Amino acid sequence: MAAQPTVQPATPLPNGFLVVHKPANWTSSDVVGKVRNTLERHFKRPQQGAYVFRKKSRLKVGHGGTLDPLATGLLVLGVGSGTKLMGDLLSGPKSYVARAKLGEETDTLDSEGKVLRTATFDHVTREDLEYAAVALTGDIMQRPPIFSALHKNGERMYTLAREGRIKEEDVEPRPVTVHRLEVCKYDSEHGLFELDVSCSGGTYVRSLITDMARDVGSAAHMTALERTKHGPFAAEAEAVRATAAGLTACDVQPVYEKDLGNAERVLAGLTASSEALQRLRGGNSLAGVKALSLAPRVTQMPRD
Repeated sequence: MAAQPTVQPATPLPNGFLVVHKPANWTSSDVVGKVRNTLERHFKRPQQGAYVFRKKSRLKVGHGGTLDPLATGLLVLGVGSGTKLMGDLLSGPKSYVARAKLGEETDTLDSEGKVLRTATFDHVTREDLEYAAVALTGDIMQRPPIFSALHKNGERMYTLAREGRIKEEDVEPRPVTVHRLEVCKYDSEHGLFELDVSCSGGTYVRSLITDMARDVGSAAHMTALERTKHGPFAAEAEAVRATAAGLTACDVQPVYEKDLGNAERVLAGLTASSEALQRLRGGNSLAGVKALSLAPRVTQMPRD
């Protein structure tokens, strides 16, 4: 009688959170798709237990907060059971570094849009910008940009905007909270300025920039945006700031574009994020929410 083939047990799939540094010109969904495909290829290999994904039962991966294609910085992904817990994990303010240019306002409020109007800025001082920032700090009413993914009358607003079926005044302002809006740099000769921002979810930084410029009698658009804090995860400088303020944050090295196709580096990132959360929350990865199992252990980050 022929010997029966040995059947390897399937390798457990990972659960947890992955911190990615989103590249410019990638959508958040692009990042999700790349990570999902990388992990699925890895766990389909025979040496990983011959795990087979059914067409309608793919590995679950999702992001916890969209970043526009122009933006870069921290994008937290949930993997496996982590997708169900991102709402609890990522609630609270987000932090950004934003760059802007005075002189031109665009329809998208960033550098990818069409110029709607121009204005001089030779009269604008750093103090003017700082006063405008103070006026937009705290609980405010903000009108979202028409080029956004919000829905109006059952359609995405950017679709309505592209077809000329919506104007700025058609959008109702909504309440948001700006915890910190500070002018870090200002080049008065070229009209370039940089902002340090901490705000509630749903706040549009490009709208803050447009409103600041209008307040100082000029025009502006956002040229770059980097998210530096998302939920408990923060870039190094933001984590230091949080600690100094008596707050808590995980300083976790994110996975960069060059490594999103490397399953070992992605799994190492999952492990690092999960362990950092457990340390932050005193051994419980979500403090009051059912703890997630760690991703398959990677003991050493692969070398370049």
